[in-house]
Amino acid sequence: MVTLKDIATKCSLSVATVSKALNNMPDISPATVQRVQEAAQAMGYLPNAAARSMKTGRSMTIGMVVFLGAESFWTHHYSALIADSIHRVMEDSGYDLTPVSIKGAGTMGGYLNYCRYRNYDGLIVMSGGDLETSVTDLADSDFPLIAIDCQLEGRASVSSDNVDGVRTLVRHAYSRGHRRIAFVHGNDSSVTRDRVSGFRAACQELNLSIPEAYIREGPYLSREDSARATEALLALSEPPTCILYPDDQACLGGIRAIKARGLSIPRDISIIGYDDAPCAEVLQPRLTTYRQNCAVIGASAARMLLEAIADPASFVPRHVIIPGKLIPGESVLDLNQP
Repeated sequence: MVTLKDIATKCSLSVATVSKALNNMPDISPATVQRVQEAAQAMGYLPNAAARSMKTGRSMTIGMVVFLGAESFWTHHYSALIADSIHRVMEDSGYDLTPVSIKGAGTMGGYLNYCRYRNYDGLIVMSGGDLETSVTDLADSDFPLIAIDCQLEGRASVSSDNVDGVRTLVRHAYSRGHRRIAFVHGNDSSVTRDRVSGFRAACQELNLSIPEAYIREGPYLSREDSARATEALLALSEPPTCILYPDDQACLGGIRAIKARGLSIPRDISIIGYDDAPCAEVLQPRLTTYRQNCAVIGASAARMLLEAIADPASFVPRHVIIPGKLIPGESVLDLNQP
């Protein structure tokens, strides 16, 4: 294993000078820093993480906990893209990003104890629903934390613009002549409440009278629940001409129910998804959906957390809302055309 002494010998410098150069200390000339760092790289030098942690008081490790029920955030399209964006920012800043073990936190008396045990420098919390009460120990502490798609009292957060997202989809359907628009929304959460609010606001703005029977719950990612909701909507005496779904995966269940009735998309019924998952592009007809800006959501959360870690005393929590955009497909029939 290459040591600081080996590099010092190679460069004809003292060990103290080599250490300062590797840590970019201001009292070392740029030329010496470059010479030492190039030598360290060529020799395959790896800093000792434990020693660095003792010296700086930081582990250079960030934890990330995601509440998605049975779903893993590594396989969930939306959260995986956000995690990738967070990882890129953290990696550029010299930090490692690691998933938090929900089971491990449970055995250690809560997430705060677990994060301190793992010596995380900060934590990113992301939730597909309302947060578990066990996270409140973190919210009430001084531990650096940023929330995504959820809010904790007194904590900074980043979220997609769920209100405007659904409002945009309703307006798109309206612009294509649809007046009977149904909404199969996700299970109760702050995200869902924002989306339902956006749906109702858009309908009010457009003077659409939407019956309550047109608004139904179908948990996120659940094809079965969306299929049942679709069957109920199609069985109404006056069924909708367009159905909005909670996400593209759930929309697949709606498509199955529609085809089971021998109906055609979009000739007989129009559909709209959410998330712009890979399946949206390969569906025929191509699914109209809404793309959330995962790269900006993740990067914004990561940069705010770095701010909180660097200067916790002056960091002011704020709530950032990131807009997405409509991805038009062919799944919404233009009723304005004769």
